[in-house]
Amino acid sequence: MYSSELTVNHPIYPRTFCGKSNYYYETIGIDVVTNGSYMITRNSSVFTYGYIYKNSFEPFNPLVNLIPYNFPDIASKHYQFTVNLLVNVKYILVVATSLDATGAFSVIVSGLTNTNIKRIINPDKCVIGGSCNVQTKGIGITLDDILRYEIQRNETLKNQSLLVKMSVGLTIIMFLLGLINSLFSLLTFQNANLRKVGCGIYLLASSITSLLTISMFTINFWFVLLTQMNSLINLSIHRVGCISIEPLLKLFLYFDTWLNACVAIERAIHVYQGVHFNKEKSKRLARWIIFILPLCITATIIHEPLHRNIFEHRVKDDMDKTKIIERNIWCVINYSHAVQDYNIAILFVHLIGPFIANLFS
Repeated sequence: MYSSELTVNHPIYPRTFCGKSNYYYETIGIDVVTNGSYMITRNSSVFTYGYIYKNSFEPFNPLVNLIPYNFPDIASKHYQFTVNLLVNVKYILVVATSLDATGAFSVIVSGLTNTNIKRIINPDKCVIGGSCNVQTKGIGITLDDILRYEIQRNETLKNQSLLVKMSVGLTIIMFLLGLINSLFSLLTFQNANLRKVGCGIYLLASSITSLLTISMFTINFWFVLLTQMNSLINLSIHRVGCISIEPLLKLFLYFDTWLNACVAIERAIHVYQGVHFNKEKSKRLARWIIFILPLCITATIIHEPLHRNIFEHRVKDDMDKTKIIERNIWCVINYSHAVQDYNIAILFVHLIGPFIANLFS
């Protein structure tokens, strides 16, 4: 049997990914020496929740590695459930209670043989007195991942690290160069003679999407920088930026790469057909593609804003538990395994597809 007590000194987490409340929790490691079915019984002096995870538990992503079992997700003082456990697999039991409730609890694991039960305390995770070491999993990294540990909170830009200052300078240079390039392209393809075929229309649209892409990238950079520098910014502003900015950036980026692929494909068709190439049909097709393409791209990435949310981690003063000495807010993405596989497939489609079209054209 394992006994402990949830107090205000325990770390907190949202319990459900979309949850807006935080809960005190404790993590308990369970090791078995025989494969089989085990009954886990939880008794407590207050209403608590219980969840079991396989291999790892991520407080900012509470649905990842969660082992499903048939019981209602409600708080109770006494509950028991049966789960199949395997040898040489790390299992983590999470016992949680709401912020306005603290109290003692006990856990009993019964089965074919005795089990090893002990509390897990990992200083690299979300614990009181330290910040969350949030790691990126998947393909690619975000600006938030790159800059979050370099930005000095509640300090002016002048007092930021050299890396942050260099990033600001490079972002400004990239924006100015992108702006000049897009404006010149836009002015060039305003000429009706250059839009007698679909290529000209695609390149005119590409001038606009290039401008939107570099603009959204700049907005994303400054949003991450300013929100990480100022810990007092309202949580709703973080949430709006988290849900909207990166999906819009991807939409404009993918749109621009596919427009350039369309240019390459049409030029290849023009060369192949020669004098039989239909310019009017090419123009009509280009207009339809420019109208339909963003709708198709949006449909493939519409899942992103639905799976984005804000994770807030507050560090309390050791002497005064009502005083918040540090407030960390990050944008996190939570995918099920199926959605994660779909997301990777879509990423390859939007990146490899235009590349192949350009390569073979």
